[in-house]
Amino acid sequence: MEKIRILIAEDHKLIRETWTFILNNDSRFSVVASCSDSGEAVEIAAVRKPEVVLMDINMMPLNGFEATAKLATVSPESKVIGLSFYSEMLFVKKMFSAGAKGYITKNSSREEMYEAILAVHAGGLFVCEEIRAQGFDITLPPVNEPANAFSLTNKEIQISQCIRQGLRSKEIADKLNISIKTVEAHRHNILRKLQVKNSISLVSLMNSKNGYVKYSF
Repeated sequence: MEKIRILIAEDHKLIRETWTFILNNDSRFSVVASCSDSGEAVEIAAVRKPEVVLMDINMMPLNGFEATAKLATVSPESKVIGLSFYSEMLFVKKMFSAGAKGYITKNSSREEMYEAILAVHAGGLFVCEEIRAQGFDITLPPVNEPANAFSLTNKEIQISQCIRQGLRSKEIADKLNISIKTVEAHRHNILRKLQVKNSISLVSLMNSKNGYVKYSF
C-alpha cells in the first residue's frame, strides 16, 4: 500500500518536528514537507499535491481558514485537517466552512490523529472526541454564519478565546503583552466582524453546537 503523503503547516517548530517524526515512523504515512508559514504551505501544496494537509488555524501571514480556502483552489485533491489549541465551535465550523474535512485539537492523542488522517483520506469527515463531547454533529444541516468571520486576524482569534474564558480587557492585555487600548480596538473589530452586539453574544456564538455551513467532497 502506498503511503499517504502529508504536508504539515504549523508555526511551532517543536510540534512540527514531533509530528513529522511520529508520522514518518508509521508505515502508512509520509511527511513530504513541513513549514511554519501559511503562504509557503499554499505554494508547496500547489507543487507537491499532498493528499492530506495538517493545518494549524493560527498561522501567518494567512490564518488557517484563509489558507485552507486557497488550498481548495491550488490543490483541490488535498484534504485539510484543522489543528488548534482552540475547541470553540466557531473555529471548528469556520474551518469546515473553509473546506477542511477534519478538525482535531492539540490535546488529541496520536491514535486520534492517525484516525483523522485515514478518515479524511478515505473521503470522510472527522472531528476529535474533544469536539464531539461538546455536541458537535458534522451531519447537521447548514446554518447561517457571520459573513466576515474568515477575516478575523490571528490576534483577534486569540483575544476572542480570552473573552470566552471570561478575561477582562486588562487581564487580556497582561496575558498577551499588549495595551488595554489595543485590546479594546480588537474587541470592537471582533464584534463588528462577527456581527454580534456584545461579549455575551460572542461567547454564545463560540459555544454554539449547531452545524456548520456547506461543505463538499
